[in-house]
Amino acid sequence: MLSRATRAIGAFAGLLGVAACSVFGGAAAPEPDYDVILAEMPFELRDYGELVVATTPMTDGSGAAFGRLFDYISGANTGARDIAMTAPVLNTDAADGARIAMTAPVLQGREGAREMVFVLPDDMTPQTAPVPTDPRVSLATIPPRRVAVLRYSGFLSRRASTEEARLRDWLAGKGLRPTGPAEVAGYNPPWTLPAYRRNEVLIPVERD
Repeated sequence: MLSRATRAIGAFAGLLGVAACSVFGGAAAPEPDYDVILAEMPFELRDYGELVVATTPMTDGSGAAFGRLFDYISGANTGARDIAMTAPVLNTDAADGARIAMTAPVLQGREGAREMVFVLPDDMTPQTAPVPTDPRVSLATIPPRRVAVLRYSGFLSRRASTEEARLRDWLAGKGLRPTGPAEVAGYNPPWTLPAYRRNEVLIPVERD
């Protein structure tokens, strides 16, 4: 079985074709579909359908959590299928298991028991997604929901608290009531220049 370091090198090699655009914030992965209900940039109100996700606790840090999810989409699963890749490509040997396209964003909870979440491709369901071999990784669904979103650049975590406060002020001004904790979402690979990164704070809210 390939080591994580070997897979990471393979992933980097596979990404060279899109690296030039991703350094400057170009889209590098498909995103879940959503409908924009209200746009007052940098704020948006969006409706998402059900999302199938892979999730893991962040009790041992974000790096370890990301590594477990990276291993899952790189083949640490019981899948026997070869699933088509999209950019950014995370490659592994086909013999290691099913290969899964990585989508954006990577989600992190902001309150309570923190988890990191990878959103799986739209064509996957909880029944068809390969089962993780690491017991610390699990599959779940996020039901359809309406979320308020604030987009920002720079480093994901450094401005998260400030941007969350801005988003909550906007919600109060619109008379929108939160229904759950805030999340932060990152859309770019780590080598993207901070000024060109797309980050978001998301807060689920009541529908009309």
